[in-house]
Amino acid sequence: MTAYGKAKLILFDLDGTLYLDGVPYPGARELLQRLKESDMEYGFLTNNSSIPPCDYCEKLRRIGFPVEPRNVVTSGDGALVMLKAHGLMGKRLYILGTERFRGWMASEGFPHCDDVEAAQALLVAFDKEVDYAKLTAVTRLVLRGVPVYATHPDVLCPPGIPDVGMFLEFFRAARPGFVVQAIAGKPHRWLCHVLQERFQVQPGEMVMVGDRVSTDLAFACNNGMRSLLVRNGEPMPLLGNCTPTAVVPHIRQMLDEFWPRNLGW
Repeated sequence: MTAYGKAKLILFDLDGTLYLDGVPYPGARELLQRLKESDMEYGFLTNNSSIPPCDYCEKLRRIGFPVEPRNVVTSGDGALVMLKAHGLMGKRLYILGTERFRGWMASEGFPHCDDVEAAQALLVAFDKEVDYAKLTAVTRLVLRGVPVYATHPDVLCPPGIPDVGMFLEFFRAARPGFVVQAIAGKPHRWLCHVLQERFQVQPGEMVMVGDRVSTDLAFACNNGMRSLLVRNGEPMPLLGNCTPTAVVPHIRQMLDEFWPRNLGW
């Protein structure tokens, strides 16, 4: 059984938890302001790797959320740790991703290699700019058997946009027996490494707040964190083996009834 400590870091999923289609839910801004004034840290945790963390920071500021660069953690941050751990620093990496994401990866020491014959590994990110030439290039890499890594496992990005998981299924169709070497985002462990290093807290001191069972709750379950499932008016999802520590009918109720200290956390 997990030994929980005093809650020190509150992690929020974004779309569906704090806002919907860029519009904050009632109480979301007030909740974050209260956290800013408390002794608890907070972070925004997203699997979306179509833009770098700095762009997410600006996006959140525009909708009125108090945020500094350290508060934003994306699957891209997890990918950096994952790729280094797998010995890919300095290797020739083909990145299926947007130009913004490729540029950010280059600034972090992982430049995109456009030469398909020379590439030694493939990183699959959320690429809204994908075209037939890119699909052909990555298919050739998969058929050649280069190691494949992914920023996150989501099949769809709301409201029905093909995401990384769909590309991975495409590769399985192209090469039976295809295996992904590692995946960085929720619910996998690499983001937990980023959080522990950045905020200097242990998983038992973190609280994951989100609306998705397969990513948010599973991330908490897999890494020994408390979790709050936020419904925001949606029906109760099937939980499977991921039971949240508490269920919050609406995010505004975290201001009082589900404030971590009021729960004894």
